[in-house]
Amino acid sequence: MKFNLSVDKWNLVSEKGLPEDGEWCFLVWKTEDGELQWSIGGYDESEENFYVDFGMGGMVLDAKDVIAWAVCFGDETFTVQ
Repeated sequence: MKFNLSVDKWNLVSEKGLPEDGEWCFLVWKTEDGELQWSIGGYDESEENFYVDFGMGGMVLDAKDVIAWAVCFGDETFTVQ
């Protein structure tokens, strides 16, 4: 089975700011090595961070490290072959 995910409408933090408190989003951030990574996480406005679950206990991602976000199940196209 081949799975493909395409997100058409990314919100750049520099242009749109951060999502609403409690919103679950696809996130893109830059690592310390300068590489781009992505995952799904929930935004916590009071803490100014995202909670990301990698299935290994998760992690906390500082909101200032996020480059772009897209609301989960908003503008995605899923295909399975």
